[in-house]
Amino acid sequence: MKTELRGFLERSAACASRETALLLTVLAATLACLGLCSAAAARADGLELCTGYAECSTSGYNTHDYQYAAADSWWSMYPGDNCTNYAAYVESQVYGVSTPDYLLGDGGQWGERAALQGLPVDDTPSVGAVAVWNADAPGMGGYGHVAVVEAIAADGSSIEVSQSGMGTAADGYNWERISKDSPSWEPWPSSFIHFSGPAIPDTLPPAGQRIAGTQIVVPGAA
Repeated sequence: MKTELRGFLERSAACASRETALLLTVLAATLACLGLCSAAAARADGLELCTGYAECSTSGYNTHDYQYAAADSWWSMYPGDNCTNYAAYVESQVYGVSTPDYLLGDGGQWGERAALQGLPVDDTPSVGAVAVWNADAPGMGGYGHVAVVEAIAADGSSIEVSQSGMGTAADGYNWERISKDSPSWEPWPSSFIHFSGPAIPDTLPPAGQRIAGTQIVVPGAA
């Protein structure tokens, strides 16, 4: 497994502002060159649904083609293996959310800054919303984290998210199932931002329909 320090630096870099991310990436790479870190290995928490663009694509979990757009900056975020750039890309290119005329900052700042602009920010997940982990969330690094909500359990007890900067594959991409009452290494989000876009679903689809490669269950459906 990655050492705690290198993992912390990598997770922080993946959700920090452009300048800070560059510095943290250099520090993490320096640790690797010094031989202070072992090779990454897959987590055994059983909640990582897929890891890496190739595996996710072949397993039916949508990457939203971010692998072809990661080199570009979206909403002025740091490009590449970066949680904020990925969330900005999906919201804008998949859901049609307009580019904000303000900066959202590091991952952990998104919720507060969006709320200040009048966007709905609450503790209720919805498909297409951005899940936010504040900077003090366990395991998220010093700059917080964001991911895209892809699916919600019928009873609301768990969600599935797609995200960059957290996967165990070299490209940093994965899908994760996160439960409210059974916390793993990735805790329940601090809040959810509900951006407005023409392609964001108003309601959950009928039971049995698949969105973004995962089963969606409608509350109350047989």
